[in-house]
Amino acid sequence: MKRIHRITCENPLEKIWSMFVYFESEPHVKDFLTQFYRVPFGEEASKYAFQNTQKFIYNIKQGKEYYSAAQSSNILVKPLLLYYGMVSFLKAVILTADPHYPAHSKVLQHGVTSRKLKKSDYTFSEDEVKVQKEGLFPLITQLFESQHMIGEKIKIKQLLSIIPELKESYEKTYHEVSLLPLHLSKHIDYTSPVTTFYLSESVLDHFHLTYEGFISFLNRYNTGKARFIHHPIETPQGIIRLSWDHPEKIHVFESPNGFENHLFIQDYKGNHFFQYQQSHSHIPELTAHFLIMYILGMLCRYETELWGEIVFSFTSEEMFIIHEFLNISQRKFPNMILDLLFSERFIFETR
Repeated sequence: MKRIHRITCENPLEKIWSMFVYFESEPHVKDFLTQFYRVPFGEEASKYAFQNTQKFIYNIKQGKEYYSAAQSSNILVKPLLLYYGMVSFLKAVILTADPHYPAHSKVLQHGVTSRKLKKSDYTFSEDEVKVQKEGLFPLITQLFESQHMIGEKIKIKQLLSIIPELKESYEKTYHEVSLLPLHLSKHIDYTSPVTTFYLSESVLDHFHLTYEGFISFLNRYNTGKARFIHHPIETPQGIIRLSWDHPEKIHVFESPNGFENHLFIQDYKGNHFFQYQQSHSHIPELTAHFLIMYILGMLCRYETELWGEIVFSFTSEEMFIIHEFLNISQRKFPNMILDLLFSERFIFETR
């Protein structure tokens, strides 16, 4: 991401969809794709952009139509519409990196599998997906440099745990802490520009680390130029104070990629969280939305009776978090697609 845009508006979702209209203009899209293709393909960039302009536009338009239909649909079919909306948007994203997509029929597969016939004692959170070697999803992992996911089996509960807007719902449903909110100091000392933040001291016990050991642990997951350093001022019992130092950013609020570290994540309002449970295998949040929606789409397509029992039964323990996920994903996934396409982070704030 190149920079952050904070946009104040009455209705964030309405504003997001209005920004997608930019991608319905052939001149805009041709110039847009040419910029992506120029470095890797040189003089052929304009040719490839011309060839893919309409394909890109129709992927975007189709994605919007799926989401529009999902907005007014019953929950019995909503996940399927949202999933195919995601697929259409991601095909457009892939086109920005690969002008030859689809090169062959195998890349048109989903790229993930799950057990189609569910067990009689089925539990949504314990269901899992397996990432295939070929198909749409493996191409997405390449964009995020997350090819380590290929061949892995991933449980839905793990995917739910990394979505920051689901933090409260996750804890109410599973009685576990998944994410810790960061308390960031807004004070800036221009003589020594670092971001000071606070975490619960419980993280040290959770990872069996000392304060200094925890700082070393965090720095192993850095993805950019920033690093975490010791803060010299003592803190009250129960919390720890750390500093984030970046050679080019005065404060993390200026960083479109947040802390540039796999263990930290942001919600769509720009609030930061520490991933309390995900310490080893990084899963980009956008891929978590996709994989969860894939399972939900499979349920409502192939296991209609079971799906109805899950979302309408008074005895279902996970109905609440599924409803929450669908509402949040409808709002956040298009936002993340905009971020990817423009290579900028958009934070929409209400007046």
